[in-house]
Amino acid sequence: MKTFDNDFFAIENFVVSRKVYRYAEHAGGYHICYNVNDAFIPIMGASMVSVLENNQGVPITFHLFTDGYREENAEKIAALARRWRCTCILYKLDMEPFQDFHIKVERFSRITYARLYMPKIVRDYAARYIYLDADTMCVAPLAQLWHTDLAGAAMGAVSERASAVDYRAGFLHLKHGKYFNDGVMLVDILAWEQQHITEKAFSYQCEPRKRFLGQSQDVLNLVFDGANAFLPAGYNVYDGGGYDDGHSIIVHWTGRRKPWQMVMSAFDAQWRRYNALSPWETLTNLFPVKAPENYHDFKYWGYYRKGEGHFWDFLKGMFWYSVLRVRYKINR
Repeated sequence: MKTFDNDFFAIENFVVSRKVYRYAEHAGGYHICYNVNDAFIPIMGASMVSVLENNQGVPITFHLFTDGYREENAEKIAALARRWRCTCILYKLDMEPFQDFHIKVERFSRITYARLYMPKIVRDYAARYIYLDADTMCVAPLAQLWHTDLAGAAMGAVSERASAVDYRAGFLHLKHGKYFNDGVMLVDILAWEQQHITEKAFSYQCEPRKRFLGQSQDVLNLVFDGANAFLPAGYNVYDGGGYDDGHSIIVHWTGRRKPWQMVMSAFDAQWRRYNALSPWETLTNLFPVKAPENYHDFKYWGYYRKGEGHFWDFLKGMFWYSVLRVRYKINR
């Protein structure tokens, strides 16, 4: 495993710049973290609005970790902070310290590994924080999650579904046979630091890519190996709320289907409402965009419409699925 010099984890080696947009009327409240590249900042914006709309009256500080951003997006983050009277801290990270982490899927960004380092920065502001993926949506107050007793664990997260746990824990040879999703995490910063979670996670740099099925999620599961706290499923409801039982707190679009691509459910429509409230462009398409790389979306959309009794839409979806799939294969 990789080893490091004593000063490797110094903040000045990781943080290039930070911009603080402080409009919260009171200190305290919840601290919420995201890590995104510039292209995903508008998607994150809808998630941020969902947090604000469902936790009105609570001071919110957002910690937004990026590998770079356009000034236009920074201005919209500032506008969001002004409108909702919250605080947004926008960090640009130096990605050089992350370069030896593997990238499993080409379209993914190495900024995902920022969540491994966040506690060393956020500890200057708070004792704990909630980490959220950009493709999550808060649908109820976060008070119960925020005050969860982790009983000494450094982090709490929701278990993956049983089939995924069996497969992923087996692939990684995890001793305790447990596996969590890192798209929603409650982090106790002091315990994280005392247990040297960041340092242990970074030691997995330079490992061969074939050792992993995922990216930061696999690394964190290897580090914790079941020693984290496991949270109720309602805090990370997979497949865009497909497993909703009426008690969801955070919905997470973990599959290929995303609410900014098409609207197929009430949760998709709710995400669009938060998008419309945000400073970013309001998305109005209900049907997937006809681009070759979106051919999968048309199949999902077609089968969904068929289930709703719209057989003509099913045929329409399958037609475009077939046409765009051929175009995609030809263009590869």
